[in-house]
Amino acid sequence: MEKGFVSLKFGNQPHPVRPTLTIHSNGVEITTESGSSARAVFAGEVMLIQVLSPINKAVYIRHGDFITVYQNLSTVSVNKGDKVGLKQTIGRIERTNESTGKTAIKFSVLQNDSFLNPQSWLYNM
Repeated sequence: MEKGFVSLKFGNQPHPVRPTLTIHSNGVEITTESGSSARAVFAGEVMLIQVLSPINKAVYIRHGDFITVYQNLSTVSVNKGDKVGLKQTIGRIERTNESTGKTAIKFSVLQNDSFLNPQSWLYNM
């Protein structure tokens, strides 16, 4: 996506509604405009497309020892095995909350099987 803001950070933080609880986020949530395109943050190869529900899909892209995960896509425009380039559109971001109109993508980075803070993978975070 071209614009948006981080609405949920990586790591441990207070629950947004119940501040006495702590939540752990394995990635970041980026809120953007409805209908925005999800774009690859680095060149790589699509290793998996996961259907979480009819309107929530995830794309996994391998970049050597690293994997980026883009979740909450309503449509996907790539296939398993496709080579993708930097900033290439991989799908459309689904509205996450009908009542508020919030549209957000969940973005994670793994190195082998460990989740990393995706901050260094995102421009201007």
